Amino acid sequence: MRLIHPAITRRFRDHAMPVGLAMLLVGALSLLLMAVLPSTRVAPIALLGLSASLALGVGCAMVLRALVRLRERRDEIGDDIGRMLAPAFDDSYVLVLAPRLPGVPDDLAALLVGPPGVRALIARRWQGRYRVRGRGWEYDTRSRAGWIPTITNPSFDADAVGEAVAHWTRTVVDDPQVTITPAIAFPRAHSRVVLEEPESEIVTTDNAPWFAQRIGRVQRLDPRRASRFVDAVLSASEMEAAETSSATAPRTA
Repeated sequence: MRLIHPAITRRFRDHAMPVGLAMLLVGALSLLLMAVLPSTRVAPIALLGLSASLALGVGCAMVLRALVRLRERRDEIGDDIGRMLAPAFDDSYVLVLAPRLPGVPDDLAALLVGPPGVRALIARRWQGRYRVRGRGWEYDTRSRAGWIPTITNPSFDADAVGEAVAHWTRTVVDDPQVTITPAIAFPRAHSRVVLEEPESEIVTTDNAPWFAQRIGRVQRLDPRRASRFVDAVLSASEMEAAETSSATAPRTA
């Protein structure tokens, strides 16, 4: 499988890591100066100690924040979806991670493009045990309450995203062979999903190979049509990224 990351928008840029590392460097230099100053220089040593404690504390906090944000960013980009699906599909498939298309909700996590057509994937990284019957979703409370309905319904969410992608496709790619099928991805092993004749397409860390084999039985797109669709997605994502960057860029008087 070929993985594609479209242009990342400005909103993903985070300066916390370089600033945090700079603060840690300042703190280390302050400690070094404290070590070389004579013990009789009480006032400078006290000031350097205060500077070192502040710099090290702020630097550690900013580096931690940057690491947390990096993990969130990887989730938003869909790296875990790529790790889950890549071993199950061959090079005739393309996975476009976190595409941004006009009129399509940001809930779109990825587009899986291959001979069977296009899968518009949403991602759910829920923890715990869930069950889907038809289009109904339930959560296992592991208590006397047993199974209870989930607050949101991934099947409805996936349908909304799939319809939006299909509408965008009709306006950009004039090809009736390009069919959009909504699907729900659970890319984390801590999501346990019991499938009881679901009406939606669901792929998990457990059933990814079976999912790939099942959808691969239908051949709708040849490489030329698939490539044209992917090119349209990348062009639209780049335009959306450019517009977002322009909207968020600081204005000077």
